Amino acid sequence: MARILLVVREDETGRRLAADLRRLQHTVLSARGADDAISMLDDRGLELVLIDLTAGLLTHSDVRDILGLAKQDAALPVLALLAEQDLTSDDATVGFDDFLVQPYRPLELAARVRQCLWRFGKQTAESPDVITYGDLIIDLAKYEVYVAGRPVELTFKEYELLKFLATNPERVFTRETLLNRVWGYDYYGGARTVDVHIRRLRSKIEDKDHVYIETVRNVGYRFREAR
Repeated sequence: MARILLVVREDETGRRLAADLRRLQHTVLSARGADDAISMLDDRGLELVLIDLTAGLLTHSDVRDILGLAKQDAALPVLALLAEQDLTSDDATVGFDDFLVQPYRPLELAARVRQCLWRFGKQTAESPDVITYGDLIIDLAKYEVYVAGRPVELTFKEYELLKFLATNPERVFTRETLLNRVWGYDYYGGARTVDVHIRRLRSKIEDKDHVYIETVRNVGYRFREAR
């Protein structure tokens, strides 16, 4: 994936941005101010710059300097993280290729980064090791699951069940098929095993705003692709 320069304060937002980008398999370089950012722009391996404008870290002059170097010298796309009130300013987004509004959603961050990279010819495809549906992120390489940026602790079978359903969205699977594909052909447990694991899995990844697994009456279960 991409090498991203993150211009942020060492605070909760900065740490969350860095963590979310790393979950998406990006390499993150963090700058704590204008001088750091300007020196790091000499790194010819960089592919994108993301600036947190909500932290009060940079003056308008600092932002202009960073944008000038990133756009003119390094030909890099630049994203901004803005506060909602900043949208009333006529020049809040001038010079940036795209922006996010705080509080942002991990899915939106992933989509805007991907779009900027594609637009500038930096990347052509997502990592196959990361599955994203709405606020749900499944990192296949690290066996990690996140919902709305929150890590979710799953048992091995819960993780395998979620991975199987999520990699086959909209397909309906009977309980017997799920037993065979997730537990193995030599497993002799009953269909109730699937129901118990589905119930536990839902309790960990779903709430009124996040619904991923649908019960198909008298048949089985499917993963909902549409959000």
